[in-house]
Amino acid sequence: MRVTNQIITRNSQARLQSGLQGVDRLREDISSGIRIRKMSDDPTSAGEVVRVGSSMRAIAQFRRNIDLGVARASAEETALNSVTDSLGRAIELGVAQSSATGNAQSRLIVKAEVDTLLKFAVDLGNTKLGDAYVFGGTRSGEAPFAMPTTATGTFSALTDASGPVDPSGTPRMEIGDNKFVTPVHNGTEVFLDTDVLNSLRALSTALGNNDIPGIRAATDRITAASANVQNVLGTQGARINEMENARTNLDGTELMLKAFRADLRDTEVDKAMAELVGKQTLYQAAMSATTRILGLSLANYL
Repeated sequence: MRVTNQIITRNSQARLQSGLQGVDRLREDISSGIRIRKMSDDPTSAGEVVRVGSSMRAIAQFRRNIDLGVARASAEETALNSVTDSLGRAIELGVAQSSATGNAQSRLIVKAEVDTLLKFAVDLGNTKLGDAYVFGGTRSGEAPFAMPTTATGTFSALTDASGPVDPSGTPRMEIGDNKFVTPVHNGTEVFLDTDVLNSLRALSTALGNNDIPGIRAATDRITAASANVQNVLGTQGARINEMENARTNLDGTELMLKAFRADLRDTEVDKAMAELVGKQTLYQAAMSATTRILGLSLANYL
């Protein structure tokens, strides 16, 4: 093949341009601290970086779920502690009024306090966190409880086509890959199944009727209800611990992913500096050689 000056010039310029691009790329890597700025820089590593980014976004969502779950669980825990205090006061009143020191008048006075405790318990059942009722179950946008209008009426404020319904179900939250938690109990589990509301109402009724055996029976019911609430509190504490542990695990996973992404994407400055010096040396040598070659002419041989 006949090699002309034009071919030599074109090839030399292409090699110089390639060398200059290599120098410029390393300069950008060092100045930015990132060696992968587009997929074509390193398709394999770039694909891994994309997958790591997706995993980190999922972790951020799991952490938001945990924050909300812990907030709701803590709100329930606070409400249950208040319920326990109210039941403890009701037990004190029941014991005092079931003894010989009580009388019809004192029992009517105490009934008013028990009624206040009952209303307070109903209000606790309507605890809100933001726009949601903590104990609303699957219908968290509606208040689950109300004071009944009759002595035997239901405490449930929720209704459907058939009439009043108790709060039911509780939405689950994802706090990890295929890891779900139910952050709170619904109102039925906390206030009805435990007999909190009905036992307080029974004490109020017995006090109003000056019924000493009824007062004693209602006091025993409240004592049992308080134990039931303590069991629920224990469950709630375990749920909070589970979510906190999940948060700790997510923090550890996120650190590992960040380190892995840095290994894939970030520039090893010392290595890049050494490579830059080498490429600059090669580029300068190529420039010198090209200058000498392109400077040759027929006159050099005459």
